[in-house]
Amino acid sequence: MISNKERIGDALELLAEGLYPPFKQEMTNKYSDQWQEEAQKYITKYKNMKKRELEERLSQDIGALLQVISNKWDSIFKNNENVDNQHRGIIFELIQLRNNWAHGNEFSHRYTERAIDNMVLLLTAFQAENSIINQLKQHQEIMLSKIIEDQNMDPDREKKLRRELSKLLKKIPFQNVDLLNHALTHSSYLYEHPKEVKRDNELLEFLGDSVLNFISGEYLYNKYKSVRNEGDLTKLRSALVENKQLAKFAEKLALQQYIRLGKGAALNPSLLSNTFEAMIGAYFLDSGMKKVQEFLQPLFDSVIAEITSLSQGNSGKVAADSKNRLQEWVQKNIGPITPEYETIKEEGADHKKQFTVQVMVQGKVYGEGKGSSKKEASKKAAEKALGKIDKLGL
Repeated sequence: MISNKERIGDALELLAEGLYPPFKQEMTNKYSDQWQEEAQKYITKYKNMKKRELEERLSQDIGALLQVISNKWDSIFKNNENVDNQHRGIIFELIQLRNNWAHGNEFSHRYTERAIDNMVLLLTAFQAENSIINQLKQHQEIMLSKIIEDQNMDPDREKKLRRELSKLLKKIPFQNVDLLNHALTHSSYLYEHPKEVKRDNELLEFLGDSVLNFISGEYLYNKYKSVRNEGDLTKLRSALVENKQLAKFAEKLALQQYIRLGKGAALNPSLLSNTFEAMIGAYFLDSGMKKVQEFLQPLFDSVIAEITSLSQGNSGKVAADSKNRLQEWVQKNIGPITPEYETIKEEGADHKKQFTVQVMVQGKVYGEGKGSSKKEASKKAAEKALGKIDKLGL
C-alpha cells in the first residue's frame, strides 16, 4: 500500500510536470533567450549549469521551480489574471511541503489531501494540462476517503474532549477536536504516558512557525506597504512573531490551562510560544489558511500599535532578530540567497532534547548554535555567525 509520503512524492512530480511549461512561457515572455540566467540567480546549487541542463533540472526539481516563481512573483507571475494572493500563499505552502517531504517527515491523511488540493488549485490557475490535474484529483479522492475513515472517532471520547476544551473551542473553533488535543500535547507528556498518546506536537509546531511567518508578513505588507520599506517590514514581522510575543498570545487564550505536560517539564514562555505555534499549525490543517488569518488578525491588531510606537521612539528603527540580521548581511554582501540552517545533532531524551544547528551560506559554515528547540539553536547559530562576521570585519 502506498504511504502518504510516497503519494506526496508522486504528486510533487506531477506538479513539476504541469507547472514547468507555463513557467517557461512566462519567463521567456519577460526575458527572451536570457530567462535561464535570470532563473539561476535564485538557485545557487545550479549556479554554473549550462542552459540545456538547467532547463532539464528545472522541469524535474519542483523545489527549485517554486523558489524561482516565489522570487519572481511580483515582477512576473502576479500579472497573470488567473492568480491572486491565495495562489502566492499556495506557493509558500508548497515550498514548505517539499522541504518537509525531502526531510522524510510523515504526513497525515488530512495534510496530504490539503496539499494535493493546493496543487490542483495552482495548476488550474496556471492553466496546466487537464490530464495532469485529473491525475492529482484521483490522488485527492483517495485521501478524502481515508479522512472519512479517520473521522470515525469514538463519539464518547469526542464529547469528553469537547467538554474539556469547550472554552478554548469558543475562541478557536476546531472542527477536529482531536487535532487540537494533539497540538496541546508536549513531548514530556508523551514520554510519561506512552500507552495513552502516540505523538507530540513538535511537527505541528514546525508547521505553525511557517504559517505564522507567512501570515504576519502578508498582514504587515497590506498594512504598511505604502509607508515602510522591506527592511522595516522584516523587522516588524520578527517582533510580531518572536517567542515572547507568541507566549503572550498563548496567555491571552489561557493555553496554560489546557497544555498536556509531563511532571518532568516546567511551564515557561518558550513552551507557551511553542504550543501556540503548534495550535496554529493544527488549525491550518483543520480549517485552512483563511480561517487562520481571520483568527490571527485581531491578535496582531492588539499589539502592532505598541510595536510600532516603540520603534518610533527609537528613531523609527525596529530591532531585527539574529536570523533576519544575518539574512540582510548575506543579501547585501553576497547576493540574493538565503542562509541555510541544518540540524547536525540531536541529544538527550525525547522530552529534554538538545539540538545543534549549523548555518551555512553557499555551502560554507558560518556559525553553530545549541538550544532546546531547533528554532532556538538556529537563532544562536545566526548570532555566532554575526559575531564571526563582525570579528573578521566583513
